[in-house]
Amino acid sequence: MSNTRIIIAGIFFLIVGMGCKTQQPIRVQHIRNLEAGHTLQGFYYALPRTVLSIDIVVVKTEETPGPFAQYASRFLSLENVISTPSTIFEIREVKINSFAEPDPAEFYFVELDLNKNQKNPFSLHASESGLISAVNAPFDEQEFLMSMSETRKYGYFGTEATFNYFLESGLQEKVDTIIQYIQVDTMTVERRNLRRRMVEKSSEIRAREVADYIMKLREKKFDLISGFAEIPYSKEALQYMYDQMKNQENDYLELFTGITTQTVMSYRFYYIPEKNTAGIPHTLFYFSEKEGVLNEEKSGSFKLEIEAARSNITRQLGVFIMNPERNKKADTGFFYRVPEHANITVRKGTAPLADSRLLVNQYGIITSLPPNDLKIEFYPNTGSIKSVEKIK
Repeated sequence: MSNTRIIIAGIFFLIVGMGCKTQQPIRVQHIRNLEAGHTLQGFYYALPRTVLSIDIVVVKTEETPGPFAQYASRFLSLENVISTPSTIFEIREVKINSFAEPDPAEFYFVELDLNKNQKNPFSLHASESGLISAVNAPFDEQEFLMSMSETRKYGYFGTEATFNYFLESGLQEKVDTIIQYIQVDTMTVERRNLRRRMVEKSSEIRAREVADYIMKLREKKFDLISGFAEIPYSKEALQYMYDQMKNQENDYLELFTGITTQTVMSYRFYYIPEKNTAGIPHTLFYFSEKEGVLNEEKSGSFKLEIEAARSNITRQLGVFIMNPERNKKADTGFFYRVPEHANITVRKGTAPLADSRLLVNQYGIITSLPPNDLKIEFYPNTGSIKSVEKIK
């Protein structure tokens, strides 16, 4: 996003000297008129275009059964526990923002012959990327920075929960009694030997141990709140001990009920509206509740689309500006935009998820000022005129 966080540089052109009114008017041309090259003196500037950024927040929910889920009802009378693993993706939030960047179709050349304008001061301010800000006018860098669109960065964060498994070792001692019958002369002697060995506990035994411990925790909690404790603890100490036992109880209950974890994932998509595709939906991505965000359509997925519809408030102005009678004059001054609002909608199928009304520079009209000596201030995000004053 370095091109959207524009670091302001004072591209400052100053022809030293004090003098009277400019003898040679400023002449500005679109660069497409200079494709064959030229030997003219001057400089370039750009008008901005609007880029839409769509921030999508997706929540991934995973359910993991506890290792003792099958004993939840028998030992603790728990119902509705998680019995099978599952993963579900959900679109939690959709936000629409915009920022400005130089429009590659709207670069202009300002012809400035230093030999003919030696006695006349001239200045121009622009951003590092070439967006024009002011001509022959004071430049407020802080105001320029504040006027640029701020974009939010989303990170990835989440929790990976694990089971706090067992209170004791997973092994238990098993004692086998070995009976031997020994024949001594005419007598039979029975000899008993005890053989001890360690074997792995069954899941049922371990579930029983955990269930018994949970019941003990509940008894201790009851003793605390009922006043059976022999030591007169303070209120804060009682609260602390109760909370710790409650947290421990919840940890061990998860061995029966299972755990639910959520991971928050954020995505950012960009879309550049164009006049000739205004009002036509554009697919941002595909989404599946089982797999999340997808680059291509799969079975069970649906697409999320964005639509930028024109408000057409500059249509009549465009008809007037394109009048052939008005365009007979060859020399023009600085070009600027008259932007137009657009209705931006993000949809999941036919259901809208987010909508916004934003200025879209590309939908507006480009026209020019007279080639006179003027003080001009521009809005950096739109390229429209903030103020114009004739130099006396």
